[in-house]
Amino acid sequence: MKTLIDSYFIALKTLVVICLVGITCLIFTNVVLRYGFNSGLFFSEEISRLAFVWLVFAGAQLMLHENGHIDVDILTRRVSAPVARCLLALTQVLMLYVTWLFLDGSWKQTIINLHVGAPSTGVSMALFYGAGLVFSVCSAVLICIQLVRNLTGTLATPVSDQSPSPEHGAVE
Repeated sequence: MKTLIDSYFIALKTLVVICLVGITCLIFTNVVLRYGFNSGLFFSEEISRLAFVWLVFAGAQLMLHENGHIDVDILTRRVSAPVARCLLALTQVLMLYVTWLFLDGSWKQTIINLHVGAPSTGVSMALFYGAGLVFSVCSAVLICIQLVRNLTGTLATPVSDQSPSPEHGAVE
């Protein structure tokens, strides 16, 4: 199971790199063609925008997995570990609720735009809004796993204001 999850996040990182390289190549090529040859790629902006949306959602999921998001710990550093764990659980439940709202909105937009084509390429706009669907479902699963690990005590203990022990890098 761990190798499956690791493979998924490697694929996600690969998607981020492919999107970045694709956006860069498309925009650069379009600029050179416009200013150098007075022509351009008619699909460059749409494909770049689509790649950017998928890049943002994939990056957000990676940061959720790696706990790389901004952490405001002004309160959790001042309370005991069990209280910090309860606050973390409350935060995770709120994140699940917001993810549900995002899933609901993305689903409605995807259905509405299923048969709507992009102006220059004709690609279904559902692909654009589908990024929110994929993000919401995968993030909800990830948050649920983190919540269960938090409630069972297998998640790393939240940081408290207590002095660090020698095994956690305290200088003696």
